[in-house]
Amino acid sequence: MRKYLLYLSLVSPLLAVAQHQIKGVFSPANAFKTTMLYHLSEGKTNYVAYGAVNPNGEMQIELEASAPAGMYRLVYALPQSENNFEFIYSGTESVLFNFKNETGVEFTNSKENQLLQSYHQLMANAQNEFVQLYTQPTLDTLNYKLRAQKIDSLQKAYERLSKVTLAAHFISATKPYIPSHIETVSEYISNLKTKYFEAIDFKDPVLQNSNFIIDKFLDYVFRMQFSEIPSLLDYQSNIDVVYKTLATTEPSYQLTTLNAFRELLETSGDAALAVYLTKTYVLPLARQQNDTELITTLETFMRIALGEKAPNFVLENPSETSNVSLYDLAGADSYLLIFWSSDCSHCLNELPEVHAYISSHPEKKITVVAIGIEKNPAQWSKTILPWSEFTHSIAKGKWTHEITKTYAIQSTPTYFVLDASKVITAKPYSLNDLKAVLDQK
Repeated sequence: MRKYLLYLSLVSPLLAVAQHQIKGVFSPANAFKTTMLYHLSEGKTNYVAYGAVNPNGEMQIELEASAPAGMYRLVYALPQSENNFEFIYSGTESVLFNFKNETGVEFTNSKENQLLQSYHQLMANAQNEFVQLYTQPTLDTLNYKLRAQKIDSLQKAYERLSKVTLAAHFISATKPYIPSHIETVSEYISNLKTKYFEAIDFKDPVLQNSNFIIDKFLDYVFRMQFSEIPSLLDYQSNIDVVYKTLATTEPSYQLTTLNAFRELLETSGDAALAVYLTKTYVLPLARQQNDTELITTLETFMRIALGEKAPNFVLENPSETSNVSLYDLAGADSYLLIFWSSDCSHCLNELPEVHAYISSHPEKKITVVAIGIEKNPAQWSKTILPWSEFTHSIAKGKWTHEITKTYAIQSTPTYFVLDASKVITAKPYSLNDLKAVLDQK
């Protein structure tokens, strides 16, 4: 027994040393409250731990000794898709960083992340120096060759430095197009675009378990446009190229990646492109793989996406005898749909403000359709009495009513702004967002 205890006393310090931390300082400190850590593996985002941010902006997450090396994502605010950064955990050292709202993340410990970060910084500078040559009245051929050689040398140096590391996968895949001879600006631009994805191995599991490929897609779709005023068709054409690059990967990976790209386009406000990507590629892939849950999600997204005509419905109001539908309403320059509930405190605070705004701006010709998602019709009838400027409808049964499913209502109040033709033009998140939209009408 004593030998066993002695063995534990000798081993326990080693176990403690084997544990590492994810530790950072956020600035400004008062802008951050919590963080969540995820491990990215096999196309899945696996929750690891939660870490609070203290008043000094400091956070720390202790990793288990068994935590696998690989790609991790730290979320620091909502929405998660927009407020996160990814990093490499080598399994051999802690990851320390500073994060500033203005400049993003800087790693102060973790050799692989520091190596990758320095590579990106130096390569970006070298590429900018090269591109600047094309802005000169005449092309300096000597400097052209020297700067192209500098890019090539940097790439090779970092590939050597990063051998047998996870960072090597990203450095190799980021290798930029380097002209082998002097090219005109039009030749360079053409090759830059056609060879954009050449360095990427889309089957590489390390790349697949990160945002790298999706970030590259986003960059390609929006930056590889060289006309003065790119059209929607130009962007759609780039999405077609993006789809083709995934042709050699598994259909399940294609679906996961393109759907994540769709979500990114949606949250960034590029609804027309998100709808095109969904209709042309994501939904057909989901149907091929019989992913019924995703099919429902995608069909709902397209039904209420910006630029789509709002789904029609009958206005149910016990005080009205005629069955008027949304499409029957006429005479307004725009329409505002409000999904609310008489037992929702936020609704009871916001709807009077909306009513006051509409009453004081008759010149805007805005018709408000307020849909009460209710389980108590009597309470609803009393609550709506002061809001005479609204057109009222009730959805009895609350969340089970068909209209809540059609419009994918998950919280109240929810706002939809429509134009005169009932096309959805905005989906403001808050009352202030709504007022900003209506001010432009």
